[in-house]
Amino acid sequence: MRAYLNDAALWQAGRATMTAKQQERLEALHDKQQREGLTPEEQAEEQALLSLYRETLLVRAQAAVLLKQRGYDVSEPLQFASLL
Repeated sequence: MRAYLNDAALWQAGRATMTAKQQERLEALHDKQQREGLTPEEQAEEQALLSLYRETLLVRAQAAVLLKQRGYDVSEPLQFASLL
């Protein structure tokens, strides 16, 4: 993420999340993995969702760093709660 985004766009990026459906599916796959294992197709789906999760965390962290560099207090985690 470049610092070319305005502050509003950075706040939006800082609140980015996976959709509820994606989160629920990842949780279901994780639970199934623990109970009985996953099929190769489910393993691939789980890996794709985990990659999306990691990318989302990275975007959120980068947005927080840039906002802090711009003088915002980003110490309160609730500031980054999803607005959905």
